[in-house]
Order: sequence, then structure tokens, then C-alpha cells
Amino acid sequence: MERAAWNDDRGVTSPRDLRCSDVDRDRVAEALRQAAGEGRLTLSELEERLAATFAARTYGDLEPITEDLPEGPYPVPQVAGYMPAWRRSTAAGLPASRSERITTVLGDERRSGRWEVPSRLDVTCLVGEVVLDFTEAIVRHREVAVHVAALLGTVTLIVPDGIDVRMDLAASVLGETKQLTGPTTQGGPVYWIRGFVVLGSVVVRPPRQRRALFGR
Repeated sequence: MERAAWNDDRGVTSPRDLRCSDVDRDRVAEALRQAAGEGRLTLSELEERLAATFAARTYGDLEPITEDLPEGPYPVPQVAGYMPAWRRSTAAGLPASRSERITTVLGDERRSGRWEVPSRLDVTCLVGEVVLDFTEAIVRHREVAVHVAALLGTVTLIVPDGIDVRMDLAASVLGETKQLTGPTTQGGPVYWIRGFVVLGSVVVRPPRQRRALFGR
């Protein structure tokens, strides 16, 4: 029987050939967003490098993307210390944290209804709109981190009453931020909004029923 190509490990000749994970891609994407917020990358450079990051399959693909930034090349794991992600999480007795990436370019993206919210959301909005409606969402985490990169785009978070939303953006360049939520409920989940805005906006608001009731 012919051996499947995907099961042939002879092509893995160095740690750079190992498959990278979503966590690795997210780290590189966050470094790129930070660099763009600091003026180290232009919008076109950010878009090009984010595309390369999301398409990366191995550590060798990720390594050069940040090599000219202060973070330096993305580190490649040492073979001796390498352990698959599923084995690390099993050894710790804890499930691996789940994250989700939302990217829109010249378009719109929406999450609403009974959707399960991961512990981390990475949202990149280039000349478009992303709406995250948490009104009926399933939230299993004490804290939810929403990392935003809004470039000429709008990111809107619709949150039910009592949610503690904390906006901690690294930079806002000719951008706009609005938080229209009311008092928070003690002991409830905390939503952290981090990232940056360039010629765009980040809006946090309650559902429309409450906005109409209070005239907002």
C-alpha cells in the first residue's frame, strides 16, 4: 500500500518544517498590529503581512515575517524541548484555550444568535464592518479578550446589560471609540478590548431595545 504523503515525516528535516498553530499565527498577527499602531508598518504592508501570517503552515513560514521589527524573527521551537500542543494540555489536565480569528477586507462580518464565544477573538477589519452581538451568545469564560485592528473600518460590540467592558487600546490614530454601556453587574464576565484603530471606529453598545428606551 502506498504511504500517504501527509504521513511521510521524511520532509521534516529541521524545526522550521514543523507545523505552526493558530496560537503562533495569533502572536505574529498581534506583533504586526502593534507595529502598525506604532507607525512601523504602512496599511498596505500590514495587510500583506497579515495575509502571509494567516497562510503560514510552518514555523519557517512565520519566522521572517517579523524579522525587521523589534520583536525579531518568530522563534522556532527546539527539537529536544518540543511537545505537541495536545500533549501539553493533557499533561496539565486543562483544555487548551480556544481562539477565533475574524478578518474582513472590503466586506462585512457578523456573529449573532446562539454562538459560543472563545476566550480570545482576533478581529482585523480593513475598510469594512464587523459586528459581534453577544446578546444571546454562550460565554463560558470569566474573561474574554477581543483584540481589534480597525483600519478604515468599524468594529461594533453589542453587549447585554451588566457586562463589564474595559477598553484598553494601544493606539487610536484619527479613530473614534464609543462605549455606551450602563452599570456593570459584579461577578459577571469581563470583556477586554485591546488593539488599535486607524481612521476607523470601535463602538460598544447595548441591544437596540435598551438604546430606544433611553433615547441613545
